[in-house]
Amino acid sequence: MLVAVLAGCGSPPPGAMTPSAGPNPAPSVAPSRATLGETPQRLAGGWQVIAAGDRLLDRARNAYVAANLPKEAVLDPTGRRHAIGGGKLNVVMIAGGKTLTVERSMMLGFSRGLDPWSPDGNRLVATINRKDPFAIGFAVLDVTTGKVAEHWIDRTKYECSSCSFVFTRDGKEVAMPLADRSQGEAAELVRSLQLFDARTGKPTRSLPVKAMPQSPFAWSPDGSRVVARPDQIKEEDMQLIDTATGEAKPFPYTAVWATADELLAKFDDGVLTLRPDGTVIADASLATPLRGPLVLGPPAA
Repeated sequence: MLVAVLAGCGSPPPGAMTPSAGPNPAPSVAPSRATLGETPQRLAGGWQVIAAGDRLLDRARNAYVAANLPKEAVLDPTGRRHAIGGGKLNVVMIAGGKTLTVERSMMLGFSRGLDPWSPDGNRLVATINRKDPFAIGFAVLDVTTGKVAEHWIDRTKYECSSCSFVFTRDGKEVAMPLADRSQGEAAELVRSLQLFDARTGKPTRSLPVKAMPQSPFAWSPDGSRVVARPDQIKEEDMQLIDTATGEAKPFPYTAVWATADELLAKFDDGVLTLRPDGTVIADASLATPLRGPLVLGPPAA
């Protein structure tokens, strides 16, 4: 993956890290800077800003076009379609406006702050429940066929408090946080992550990760590390975690892995490029006609 050439330099944004420090120290090297404006640019690994304010990236034309998406819409990673969850789940193609509607009375919609899309943008995962007899599980919608697969969780084995789900980087599994109730209602802590086969719903493995990833791209490309939130109540606290050992270190931003050694994070009205140790190595700010909030997306397949 390539890194965009960002010219100039300046003082770093708050929250930058050095390899041996915790959150918020000044970095040892000032990050380079650039502007993201009317002409689409590529960031680390070929990632791009696919939506910013009322502008959406038209990949075919390589231009930002005006778009008026609903506030609650969640874009897929490619920017081809958006989804709105709830009892009635709507998936809308950006080009042409074709809508796929799925009626599911037990569909709870999408967990706040989590990206429900699979990495390729062809599936959605959502939490479902059933009243009689009571059950919690997840549903996977294939947006290319409209088929929904429902999978129920054995809560005697896998107890969840924030019963939410997110795809892994390869899209083959979904992860659910098991509850750590040691602090009662004062926190929403994670004891470990339980993974399930996204196709069959069967339990696959458990990871000693005491935090919840926010998107499939929160996992490193090889799955060995993940940027995740240890307390689902505190949005500002993030950690970089070894998925094999559970070793965790503070990380300054909610970020996605663009390459094996570079991450991207949204910061105010811009994008930061970071090393895995948290050091900011590039700072690209938005300029007219782009404005926040923004959505980042990987290269088109």
